[in-house]
Amino acid sequence: MSHSDTGCVLIHGSELGAWLWEPLVGELAAPALAIDLPGRGSRPADRRTATLDDAVRSVTDDVNAWDVGRVVLVAHSFSGVLVPALTQSLGERVGAVVLVGAAVPKEGKSWVDLLPLTQRLLLRAMYKVRPAGLLSPASDNRTSLCNDLDEETTAWFLQRRVIEAPGHLLDPVSTATFMPGVPLHYIRLLKDRTISEAARQQGIDSLPGVHVHDLDSGHLPMLSQPTALANLLDETAGSVNDR
Repeated sequence: MSHSDTGCVLIHGSELGAWLWEPLVGELAAPALAIDLPGRGSRPADRRTATLDDAVRSVTDDVNAWDVGRVVLVAHSFSGVLVPALTQSLGERVGAVVLVGAAVPKEGKSWVDLLPLTQRLLLRAMYKVRPAGLLSPASDNRTSLCNDLDEETTAWFLQRRVIEAPGHLLDPVSTATFMPGVPLHYIRLLKDRTISEAARQQGIDSLPGVHVHDLDSGHLPMLSQPTALANLLDETAGSVNDR
């Protein structure tokens, strides 16, 4: 790996970790850095006090310590809300952004605010009772996240989840403005059961100059279709190298 390479920074969603990307990394031609957000794996943290700003700083530190030139920020699910702040903290190192079935941030709003009203109220109430967080039900995950995975992969996925820091989901984003001039890609997951088609389209429509790519996948394409996702990411990294 040389400092002139463009690498993919792989950022997982809520309750997950760097482990999520293991099947994908072997398929990528581009260098890859799979991130652990605070509260798991290589980034232990007190879930009761971890904030969204802590997550941005943690990813920034990991990327700054990585010996590649430019990076493609690849954000899955919840971690889409981190990306505008990350593009600002990393500046010119960011060559492109890829949102994989990701949440699209709204100015001054939190990830929870993107949910339907009933779910939003329920989660806020639960986190008041459980300030250290709680794990989402495996039965719900099996239906909404693992709908196109085989049983072995589903079991592997469900066993490795961790309780998410409530602050990551409740804190308002510091900025929802994507850096101008940075190519923005959205990978639309056609079998994704975690979001309504109308809500997903509303988020996509809010993204300036976005390039939309379709994958016939559920919410976890890095597990169900790692080769197809890797090809899209390699193509994006190659376009950064060519610029």
